[in-house]
Amino acid sequence: MSVIEMTTFTVAPENTQAMLDARPGMVAAFRADRRGFRSARLVRVDEHTWLDFVEWTDDAAWDESKAKGANLPAIAAFFGTIGGLVGAERGVRYDDAEDGPRRVRTIAYGPEPSQVGELYLPEGTGPFPVVTLVHGGYWTALWDRRQLTGVADDLVARGYAVWNVEYRRIGEPGGGWPGTFLDVAAAVDALDGMDPALDTSRVVLLGHSAGGHLAAWAAHRGVLPPAAPGAGPKVTPVGLVTLAGALDLEAADAAGFGAVLADPAAEPPKDAPEPTRPELWGPIAGTAGAGVVPLLLGGHDPERRGWASPFELADAGVPVLAVHGTADEAVPADWSRRYAEKAGEGRYVEVDGGTHFDVVRPAHPVWPAVAEWIGLRTGRAGAR
Repeated sequence: MSVIEMTTFTVAPENTQAMLDARPGMVAAFRADRRGFRSARLVRVDEHTWLDFVEWTDDAAWDESKAKGANLPAIAAFFGTIGGLVGAERGVRYDDAEDGPRRVRTIAYGPEPSQVGELYLPEGTGPFPVVTLVHGGYWTALWDRRQLTGVADDLVARGYAVWNVEYRRIGEPGGGWPGTFLDVAAAVDALDGMDPALDTSRVVLLGHSAGGHLAAWAAHRGVLPPAAPGAGPKVTPVGLVTLAGALDLEAADAAGFGAVLADPAAEPPKDAPEPTRPELWGPIAGTAGAGVVPLLLGGHDPERRGWASPFELADAGVPVLAVHGTADEAVPADWSRRYAEKAGEGRYVEVDGGTHFDVVRPAHPVWPAVAEWIGLRTGRAGAR
């Protein structure tokens, strides 16, 4: 058995990044200085509140650590970011089996609740090629990255590391322009130095629907002017996969793309997941009547649209696979076809009778072609 220390504390939002930055140093100092320290796991409860699970081998180790307090600079730096203590409890762990390899873990790339992702690692030691996933949902906070967990599981089984990212979206603070774009850029760049098991010279970006747009934009960041959000990427992908991508912002704006969200009672696309944050329906419905592109870009500024549109950036030397179903109820297949034609190394796969969500189902007949293309781009052709 071992002792679990459960401490709940508050951190002011303006101190969150400093706390996260100080965390690795604090944990390293505990490992070096505190007898009996086994692990520490941080849980975000809400915007201000955090829960720290710290495991010790025995009561004496826990008592000794409390007596030492902030005896080292790295520990003091972490404690200095905390606003106040909510409560502290002690418990005893009974399931004393050692933890196995951590094949999935949540990693923050910024201080906001949506600036996180799940990193999946396959069996083995790596370094592994990486597929970064960007989910859709009309760029809104109604849906989240859980839409793509099935895709993540399939790719991990094929030997890829997978980085399934979240980002600030319409309906939450910081979503839209430029926060959504800055977050996707930061999430991709966070791969640099994230884990030695990752081969960041073999990164493929894959996005679905609105996430297809964001993945395409992120793939072409290298041609953005210095003033544009997301310019100067640290990670350059070897390929891009867009699945039912909302790729033509000009056409989407003209068509009022996403105006359907103004009617929460509207029939959703076949197999669409339930909203993960249904409480946002009302606020988003009240602003989406003219479509969501103006909400994403903060208006109709042509410079912003030029910086944000994959159509303006498409001929940027990144190989592209664009997959779209002919029966897609949400996004016109023509947007993917025209984008693939414009891309320098573009391939378009049309799925006869395919719906909006068919293209993200690993059980669908089109998926092996997607996996094969990713394998060719990363040197894992034929892997399963």
